Amino acid sequence: MTAVTNNEDQISSHKGHPGKAIMKQRRIRRVRPAAIITTAAYLACSSLGTVSFAALKGGDHIAKDARISDVTFGDSASFVMPGVLLVNEHLRVRIVDNAPRINSVDYAPLPGYNGIASLVATGQGRDIFAPAGLDYECSSTTPRMGKRADLWNAPRVAPIILNSIDGHTVRLAQAGSEAAGLNAEITYHLEDDHIDQTITTWPDSDIQSSSTFWASYMLFVQNTSLYLRGKTCDMAHTSWLEMTSAGHNGSGSGTYFRPCDPEGKQWYEFLTDNPVRRQAIVESPDSRALTERAGFRPGTLTSFDDFFFGFVDDYVALWIFRKPTEGQFSPWISASGNQALRRPAADFSIQSGPQRAGERRTFAVRFVYKPFAGLDDLLKEVDRFQTGRNR
Repeated sequence: MTAVTNNEDQISSHKGHPGKAIMKQRRIRRVRPAAIITTAAYLACSSLGTVSFAALKGGDHIAKDARISDVTFGDSASFVMPGVLLVNEHLRVRIVDNAPRINSVDYAPLPGYNGIASLVATGQGRDIFAPAGLDYECSSTTPRMGKRADLWNAPRVAPIILNSIDGHTVRLAQAGSEAAGLNAEITYHLEDDHIDQTITTWPDSDIQSSSTFWASYMLFVQNTSLYLRGKTCDMAHTSWLEMTSAGHNGSGSGTYFRPCDPEGKQWYEFLTDNPVRRQAIVESPDSRALTERAGFRPGTLTSFDDFFFGFVDDYVALWIFRKPTEGQFSPWISASGNQALRRPAADFSIQSGPQRAGERRTFAVRFVYKPFAGLDDLLKEVDRFQTGRNR
């Protein structure tokens, strides 16, 4: 079990969002089925279709050498898809740096978001992440260092370099001097029904402590709660908890808990009430009262068993953390970001103590995404990663 330390002085998860771009309205014409078939055939024969369909059908891995580029749709300009696409028979994952890209939901600029831009399961056919994806959002050191130490979102702003290592692996790198003091290398490795995230950080000068923050912006899920084994400050023993939020409050606080028993449950049995009827986009007195009326109580998590999970329909999204030699993981949930309901942010932070200049520390995270097969199967996934055993 990992003890959880709140460190809001070092990290403030103010998740800002850019203003919406004003787009010209276009007349919408009805598209006949024949036109849809013709378009699909064209895409299948185009260079985009050839790369995507052939690779997916054959189970190939689309890495740096197969990056989709200079693809033309009719009379439109050529464009380059951002990042690198990793593919296997179960998952399709796009990894990006923090260069600006387009928000596919409201067609606004989306600067700074990095890491996993999208994740689609072959058997489900939908992106589980909102456009912001799973990204490296905040970092800080004591004492403060780096060119952008005054920015809460320095990792989004400072340059990130993306390198494709092989057909399964991509590495992001950021210099601490350009950000907020911590050099960072983040390696994403796709395998079977999971993606491993290996985070290595080190300072250029001696520090007393450091903190990093990672957000996973989920997209239109029915069940906005997370589930874990842990203990809050008013509990005597560790037990199963359902964790939620009454709405985004910009600070990472405001987390609520209620007891739960996941034993023997099907995926749909975890949803016991409609979260839209109690959550708000931004936390309010009404949403707090409705959350408590549903049996949740505000609390501070003091320890947890280094994993938590949620649901996207009948698939389980499982975050597993391997206990580090130095430092600790802390989870929290930020309800609905500040754009729409049913878009919870499943977040975690890493706190680390005194560290010498150049001393590297590595933190291991596994994100499993597959059809929910019961609690026992889930706990086997946790044990395999935390103990380092092979499947």
